[in-house]
Amino acid sequence: MINQIQSVDTGIRAAMQANQLEPGEARDLRTQITQLDRAAQRAARDGTIPVTQYQQLLAQLDDVSQKLRAATGSAFLIGNGADGGYYPNGYGPIYPRG
Repeated sequence: MINQIQSVDTGIRAAMQANQLEPGEARDLRTQITQLDRAAQRAARDGTIPVTQYQQLLAQLDDVSQKLRAATGSAFLIGNGADGGYYPNGYGPIYPRG
């Protein structure tokens, strides 16, 4: 999880340097990544992370990653957009089954 967060943060910084993000967008994405990183670091210090918290953090990370892709034009849309329209289907929050 922490490596994935760092990877998205690197992508945000690269997009900022390439002027692919507006300053406000970059600030918002960096704030979200910082919050996710803190939560993941806390969980790592505790030694274990509950599955539901992990799924929540992963869904939030996917959301930030998808926003970055959409803002930089590296995401592509498919279908009718009901699922956000991004490939692969299923990006976004993980909903409990049942």
